[in-house]
Amino acid sequence: MLNRLADWLDIRTGYRALLREALDEPIPGGARWRYVFGSALSTTFLIQLVTGLLLMFSYAPSASTAWGSVYYISDQMTLGWFIRGIHHYGSQAMVVLLVLHLIQVLWAGAYRRPREVNWWFGMALMFLTLGFSLTGYLLPWDQKGYWATKVATNIVGGTPVLGPSLQKVIVGGPDYGNQTLTRFYGLHVGVLPTLFVLSLAAHVALFRRHGLTPPRRAGNRATGHFWPEQLFMDTVASLAVLGVLLFLVLSEHGANLDAPADPSSSDYPARPEWYFLSLFQLLKAFPGKNEVVGTILIPTAITVVLLLIPLFDRFLPDTLAHLLALGFVVALVGGVGYLTYEAWRSDAHDKFFQAGRAKADEARRRALRLAGDPAVGIPPDGAAYVLLRDPLTHGRGVLNAKCLGCHYFDGKGRGRQVASDLKGHGSYAWVRGLLEDPKAPSYFGKVPQCDGMAEWKKNSKLSKKQLDDVARFVASFAAVPPEMTPEEWLNSPGVADHPGQEPFVKDCGRCHVVDGLTEGGYRDAPKLFAWGSKQWTSRMIHKPGSPDLYGYLEKKDQMPAFTSDQLTENDVTTLIRFLKNDYLDAPKPQESRVQAQVVRATGP
Repeated sequence: MLNRLADWLDIRTGYRALLREALDEPIPGGARWRYVFGSALSTTFLIQLVTGLLLMFSYAPSASTAWGSVYYISDQMTLGWFIRGIHHYGSQAMVVLLVLHLIQVLWAGAYRRPREVNWWFGMALMFLTLGFSLTGYLLPWDQKGYWATKVATNIVGGTPVLGPSLQKVIVGGPDYGNQTLTRFYGLHVGVLPTLFVLSLAAHVALFRRHGLTPPRRAGNRATGHFWPEQLFMDTVASLAVLGVLLFLVLSEHGANLDAPADPSSSDYPARPEWYFLSLFQLLKAFPGKNEVVGTILIPTAITVVLLLIPLFDRFLPDTLAHLLALGFVVALVGGVGYLTYEAWRSDAHDKFFQAGRAKADEARRRALRLAGDPAVGIPPDGAAYVLLRDPLTHGRGVLNAKCLGCHYFDGKGRGRQVASDLKGHGSYAWVRGLLEDPKAPSYFGKVPQCDGMAEWKKNSKLSKKQLDDVARFVASFAAVPPEMTPEEWLNSPGVADHPGQEPFVKDCGRCHVVDGLTEGGYRDAPKLFAWGSKQWTSRMIHKPGSPDLYGYLEKKDQMPAFTSDQLTENDVTTLIRFLKNDYLDAPKPQESRVQAQVVRATGP
């Protein structure tokens, strides 16, 4: 029955003749291991095709969803990390195999007439492979891909005359965003695979037409056939490549995913993939106006020479032409290797790059930790907000950029301290330290305009127990919800009968006002209802000169007001949450030295 079925299929397709033609291909001089690179390369492309199709089922190509979908593939989808890892390292294997295949073809002289056109199709396959790599590492829309692609497209933009227009077409406009990603995605999964398959088909067809190039020293060795010797060697080589890919994927547990792309982080230490590092290093030799030499002229000259190699025989003796072609490619590979090594060595000794890389790695770990936590996850408006809404990452950044010019944080700042230390601000320890020693550097010791509390301390008759109670009472103000009125707060559990309320009204109420507790209007100190809460701190940031805050101070002595353009609502929210240790994996609150001494002396 099987024979009848095979006969029926052969009559209609002629598959037996096709198989005989493929398997009986003559191999002058017999099978050789150096012929395996073309087959290994084709097998790797097939692996890329299959894994790429599998990734397409879960990848979402937009600037707001790309990173999240790649994170899902890598960390949530069953074996997604394995599939993405094979695809990632497979692209690098194709580059290596291309170079080896190129050298093998040159060594055998398989570029010579009548095989010139096949050499040019091979060059097309090489440039298409590099195009796959260039378009592929943008698709995760992470920091590495975003900034490396920006560097590459800026190089394109530096091309004389057509550069700016060509860059705009590639990017999809003046800025990098959805249009950039979808264009690269379309190139990666549509245009480049189609061109690659067509070029590969033409390459194989021309190879079949002209046959294998006979070795120069075949001697009396009999002509072999593709089946079974060469097929066995090709299979072993393909399995070896697959084994290397499996080793890399399993040892690294897939492919790396950097933090989500952040166009504002211009200090990111952008580097291309290792096979483009030589071009990156070449740019350093031609700075400024000479940059076009390293970005355009030298790569173009190398490409032209590669394309002209099959024509060397027309102008030079065969042996000399062959030696020049082989020498040029060996020198090119050696130069690329040297520049790649120099790029690695330079980065290894660059303390600024290493510091930037450490910062980027920390952001990566933080982003992955936040995305994987059920209580945080990826916001609906996109992965770009994973770190933007993280108090530890963004809030600390706001503190460093906007606050530490005047304030200190745990004894550290960017300039001369002229305001209080914000470490633990709003906590019991901070308030208790303030009540114990208002003139300490952590509080108003660096703010001579605010010496009223120092006078209060001299005259205060409150005991240590009462100071403890007042500190706890004032620290509880930070928990007042935004929608709660003073009357509702006063009637809430634990406030009306709080032991710190009476000494607070008696001593602190002489200067401070708390609605419902103290009488009178604004006095010579800030109004304290909801002090330390998000709403109070937000008003303090945006309107510190209000009469109920520090309006009693002269204009020059007031804290500068920040507009909503200077500090957004998200900036303020994450800043306050950072100060309150309200973020994922937050350490237990740490007091400053003064605060710690006070707590030890007075009890918790």
